[in-house]
Amino acid sequence: MTDPQQLSHAQQALWFLYRLAPDAAVYNTGCALTVRSAVDLPALRAAVEALAERHDMLRSVFHDVDGQAVRLVGERHPLGLEVRELPGADPDGLAAAARAALREPFRLERDGAFRFVLLRRGETDAVLLTAGHHIGTDATSNWLIVRDLLHGYRRLTGGGADGLSTDDLATDALATDDLTTAPPPPKGSYADHVAKERTVLDSPRGARMEQYWHRVCADAAPAELPTDRPRPASSSRTGATHHLDLADGRVEALRELARGSGVSLFSVLLGTFQGLLHRYTRQNGFLIGCPTTTRMSPVVREVVGNFVNTLVFRGDFDPGTTFREAAEAADRQVKAGLGGAGYPFELLTRTVNRPRTGAGSSLCRITFNLVGTATPEPLLRLLLDADGGRPAEFAGLTVAPFELPQAEGQLDLAVSVRQSASSLAVDFRYDVDLFDPATVERFAGHFLRAVDAALADPDAPVARLRLVDDAELAGLMGFGAEPSPRRRARRG
Repeated sequence: MTDPQQLSHAQQALWFLYRLAPDAAVYNTGCALTVRSAVDLPALRAAVEALAERHDMLRSVFHDVDGQAVRLVGERHPLGLEVRELPGADPDGLAAAARAALREPFRLERDGAFRFVLLRRGETDAVLLTAGHHIGTDATSNWLIVRDLLHGYRRLTGGGADGLSTDDLATDALATDDLTTAPPPPKGSYADHVAKERTVLDSPRGARMEQYWHRVCADAAPAELPTDRPRPASSSRTGATHHLDLADGRVEALRELARGSGVSLFSVLLGTFQGLLHRYTRQNGFLIGCPTTTRMSPVVREVVGNFVNTLVFRGDFDPGTTFREAAEAADRQVKAGLGGAGYPFELLTRTVNRPRTGAGSSLCRITFNLVGTATPEPLLRLLLDADGGRPAEFAGLTVAPFELPQAEGQLDLAVSVRQSASSLAVDFRYDVDLFDPATVERFAGHFLRAVDAALADPDAPVARLRLVDDAELAGLMGFGAEPSPRRRARRG
């Protein structure tokens, strides 16, 4: 083991939550691929070992040393590759096994923060799962792990030429990728990131960021939706997801609205979402979170680790606030907030005297973010296209994306918008302790209605947004009405 490595503020918070509930799976994350070809198991095992040599986070365990949480780096990955045989499993059984493998608790002190599992139904029918605890990884890191694992496997097997199997992706850069050559080693390390974080926080810039975020949070409470059940004293950290697709016509109209308003697409969506929260909660000023990356420097671009921070955005509404004004206000906050992205959310909760508890942060209970999928990396686009499911050839393997629900139940509600060139897909991840599926489905429908209202008249006041359609309104108006003579006769 190396000398103890200090943790980032994000890791310290995750360690605290892990110690509170070591069996919880809410911070487990990862990627999965369906494999429709024979797998060379010795080569795949060796590729996992080579991956751990490249990324020291995969060789790390976590401990308390002299009252301080630290990371200890070993010489090899603690577990390697696990193969689980599932002969005869049907698709539902395979999906359940993959979800169960992802949700298995990590023992960070003993086994580290990563797990590699091959679930095999047959010689040419398997799911390859790379799972990690959020203390050691993030979405970009998950992609790096899969990419580097396939690079390593290709070099060890001398797999055939790679190319996408679908016509619309046939011109991608994958055909020119040389998977026989190892990617260049990372220029930096996660320890560099931790050191830079501490340097910035101790500088005048750190003091300015702290002052900025204190102004944002002053006299504002977190947005809090009405719940179906009382909030429990301690969350079970169990969640589910409701999915919504925005039709192509809406996507282009939203982009046109953004261009016409001089703001980003994200700001239009964020302002509209905040407007919906205002209508739901009747809060005029409230806070929500926006997860963002702290992977700003080229030095850490290839480093596996947790490079995520949550920015706090404030919604302020009055009876006359329009959808366009909400988007413009959101755009100003996004631009100002990115300048302070280096100030850890975990530290902010302490400095504004709103400490994190086992039930989560009191600064925000709802998050909203936009994930872009426009990328020159064909494999990354394949992984993100969880609904497409079309196979492609990589590293001598026939693979396709495998849908893997995750990050459910971390907060009351976490809304994530995934954009591609022509589509927007929205995931509403929610805490099942608080909400019924029908409630979240109805909220998602109201978000769609808010989007349509903003597109129809961006200069209309948000306060005029109707949250019920004609059928719902007729049903509500019917409550308590005098029954007709025929209905009275039936009752008699």
